[in-house]
Amino acid sequence: MPAVLLLLISLGSLDSFVDDIGEGFPGMISSPAAGAGAAATAAALILEPGDDLSGFMGTGFADDASSACNLIFGYPSIALTSAAWAAGGISGNHALEQTGMRCTEALVMGGGICGLLKICTGRERPDGSDNLSFPSFHSTSSAAVAAVVWSEHGPGAGVPLAVLSAFTALSRIHRGVHHVSDVVAGLALGTAAGLAMADLDGDDGAENGFQRRRNGSGPIIGLSVSGDGIIPFVR
Repeated sequence: MPAVLLLLISLGSLDSFVDDIGEGFPGMISSPAAGAGAAATAAALILEPGDDLSGFMGTGFADDASSACNLIFGYPSIALTSAAWAAGGISGNHALEQTGMRCTEALVMGGGICGLLKICTGRERPDGSDNLSFPSFHSTSSAAVAAVVWSEHGPGAGVPLAVLSAFTALSRIHRGVHHVSDVVAGLALGTAAGLAMADLDGDDGAENGFQRRRNGSGPIIGLSVSGDGIIPFVR
């Protein structure tokens, strides 16, 4: 029996994906996380240390871990959450599919706003490499994933990711590519985006949210892999 790899965003689901982000955006900008984050960012800007903090973690394990976070929570994070979404769909693991979907939506929404702010503010990075310092996308993406996972799977899964997100933010300062206020703003933005997307499921939980998503109209595009080769299909 051939294995079937589904591209989980069908033509019908793509509309739902856009609708979800449209629904989540008002919740994101009005969330307590956004308000608290704005205040924390303002405080960080006022109290920003003038000294160069790059390399404050020293060398060794922390430095190696910061390099790993740099790779994982950059733009590849969207590919990773999309892969989790796909893996859940292929395996029939509805909770994984739902979480991957919500993480991807939070990354697209939070990352899009982060990108706009980078362009509008034009803040120079501490190392002078470019003018896209504010806010930190790595902090945004890591916080968004942590917020979704915590909301949908509880603190047992969420706390380790929240700690990883905080470390990722610190690692960006360590690497000399962000100011303190950049990562504070990124953490706030990502948290607000993640909570807003997870909140779309309300009290129904991930399972019912998944079912509503799957019941959308539109064909499913996929690839059938067998001894005859890879055959695209639409059903």
